[in-house]
This record gives sequence, C-alpha cells and structure tokens, in this order.
Amino acid sequence: MRKILLGAVLTLALMLLSAFVVTRLGLMPVSVDGTHSHLEAWIMSMVLHASIVRHAPGETNPVPLNEDNLKAGADTYKAMCARCHSTPANGPSVYGQSFYPPAPRLPEGMSNYTDSQLFWLIKHGIRNTGMPAWGSMLSDEEIWQIVSLLKNSRDLPPQSRPSGVLPRQGLLNRTGQPAEQGSA
Repeated sequence: MRKILLGAVLTLALMLLSAFVVTRLGLMPVSVDGTHSHLEAWIMSMVLHASIVRHAPGETNPVPLNEDNLKAGADTYKAMCARCHSTPANGPSVYGQSFYPPAPRLPEGMSNYTDSQLFWLIKHGIRNTGMPAWGSMLSDEEIWQIVSLLKNSRDLPPQSRPSGVLPRQGLLNRTGQPAEQGSA
C-alpha cells in the first residue's frame, strides 16, 4: 500500500513539475491567430457554462416584454454589441471573429442560458475573451433590455424591428404564446 501511495505522490509531483516547466519556458501557445486544440475549446466552453450557471442569480427579468423595451434593447445592442457580435443583416463581424474564442453571433446559442445567466454574463463579462463587463457602463435596466432582445429577437414584429438588428417574425410572450401589441 505504501508503494502505491508513494508512486501516486511521485507521479503527481512529476506532473506538477512538468506543467511548471512547460509554462515557465513559454511552451504553451497563447496567440489568438494560432491553431487551437479541440480539447481546449471543449474545456473552455464547459468551464464557462458551469461558472455562469453557478454565479448567476436565479432572478427573473424585471423588464416588461414590450415594444419599447425591445426597441431600447436593440438600440443599445447596435451601439455596444454589434461591432463584435454583428447583426443578422451583416454576417459575422470581422472584428469579433478575430478574438479567441471568436465572439458568437447573437442571438444564436442564447437558448443555452436563462435570462438571469445572460444578465450575469453581460454585466460581468468573460475573462480573457474580449467580452467586457458592461455593468460599469450600462444600467441594470439596459442590460435586462438587451437580454429581452436576445431571448425574443426571433419573435419581434416588423414594426418593432430596428433596421439591421433583428429578423422579422411575430412577437411571442415569455410563455411562447402570441403576445398582444405592447403587452408583457
């Protein structure tokens, strides 16, 4: 039993020493435009999602789902988010695609997160990705309006659609039922 424990401790020590040597000698690639392993991408996405789920509060969006809030969210999105995340009318952003990982086109992939998780992500940002913490630049209400836009953009009616930001379809309420014009 002692030999097994000693072997495990020595193996762990050798692994830690190897990791230290590799990192101190600069053998790990850090350039954004280099090749990246699938393992790195998989680990990053798993860690990112788990951290957001853990840290985001379980609150619901306090901003009513109506035309005014969706328009305000679209205006803020165009001013603050579209440069990296683009718009459906413009294809992928060259600027956003230069990051590693590349900035995702929104609202694609937003179904992976709840409203409160998106709020937390926008407010606090994502370290080492280029996604800033917008909490010091936007009010909570503005962030919630962006969340409403991202979660409901595919359902926004044509008359509420600011040019170049959203696809055209009918507005649904939070339960997925057709909403009346201007209702929450």
